[in-house]
Amino acid sequence: MTTASNILALVSNLAESRPFKPEGVARLLGLSLQPEPAMSNDYFNIYYGSTDGTQAPPFHQVELRVPTDKASRKDGLLLCRVEPTVRVTREEVLGRFGPSPELSSPSPRAPLDSPVYLVYSRPWGSLRFGFSRDDTPSLVSVVLDADK
Repeated sequence: MTTASNILALVSNLAESRPFKPEGVARLLGLSLQPEPAMSNDYFNIYYGSTDGTQAPPFHQVELRVPTDKASRKDGLLLCRVEPTVRVTREEVLGRFGPSPELSSPSPRAPLDSPVYLVYSRPWGSLRFGFSRDDTPSLVSVVLDADK
């Protein structure tokens, strides 16, 4: 069974596993990442992964953007959608990653289901935790943006 502490430990492990490579990310997440040539471009190779329903990993959709030689970035961008059956609260994230993140709210024109992010600056980039905007906010997405 996936718990909040499992997910938060996995996020820490992913952050420590940089630079992001499809094989390493897939191994840590326990799912297969497939290249998506139609979505890739001169600057990023895009990989997608999702669960097949036979297992219950903490993330049910994953997108990895790996920079090409033409990109100015040094490392990739990892976007993870949290399995809806797992509940992770803001308090649990604050307890694990620190009490003073930056708060990033969606613009008024953003879709209603756009998350509110707790953003942690790291020497390698940013770690963003997206929470639903309902009465009991729960973690819906995690973004590791290794842009430094």
